[in-house]
Amino acid sequence: MAVLKLVVGFLALVWIAAVAYLYLAQDSILYQPRPMDAMLETLLMQDVSGLEVFLVATKDGQSLSGWYLPRRLGRGIAPALVYFGGNAEDAADFMKQAKSFPDVSIVAVNYRGFGRSTGTPGEAALKDDALAVYDQAVAETGRAAFVMGRSLGSGMAVHVAANREVLGAVLITPYDSILAVAKEHYHFLPVSWLLRDSYDSLPDAAKALAPALVIAANLDGTVSPERARALHDAWKGPKRFLSVPGAGHNDITQYPTYQTTTVNFLKEHLK
Repeated sequence: MAVLKLVVGFLALVWIAAVAYLYLAQDSILYQPRPMDAMLETLLMQDVSGLEVFLVATKDGQSLSGWYLPRRLGRGIAPALVYFGGNAEDAADFMKQAKSFPDVSIVAVNYRGFGRSTGTPGEAALKDDALAVYDQAVAETGRAAFVMGRSLGSGMAVHVAANREVLGAVLITPYDSILAVAKEHYHFLPVSWLLRDSYDSLPDAAKALAPALVIAANLDGTVSPERARALHDAWKGPKRFLSVPGAGHNDITQYPTYQTTTVNFLKEHLK
């Protein structure tokens, strides 16, 4: 009996320690900014012709920094593809893929606390910032834009699509909510009580009228395909679901199916 009490007591301490760790470390798990890399920025400017610095002032006085690549469409500027990245991405990472999307202008801006952007990331702030970035992209091109969100960034893209006129939304390895994702990973912990930023995308998805392409990786160990499917099912506007065979969370963009389907979606809804 004494041994049993010791075992139970030890397991209780382990559980309490896990709860404390998740609560205290959740921001560093959810947001993983990389240090600013001046050499990366220099090489990017050399490799991508026509690239411009893109700065956005937030309503609470922060400064967001990223990149803008204008492209021509007829006599004017092509609509923008506004990109919201994953929790460890730098905006420069996506700009390296610019040649893959030749028919649109491209805007990618670092979240607050990432790269040269000031401030501290958090759900409410990042969603407000996403609207500000989108509005400035529209002002630059003079026309509505596409939104693209990958992983964490899908929450920002869905929020913009629910609150602005967009041409279409490309959602890569997205979630219905970060809370649902956390429950899958930490099912033995009371994550509903612990999580500060839940990123519930379902209410926004239920309001979004633009066409959506939802792309899941069928071997995704970070955001399960079921989470992407739930978001797809909640989307109000026209939608398509694509599951990329063999792809994982971090390598999905390397698969030709992802590339071809995304390019065709953008062409189909380009105005």
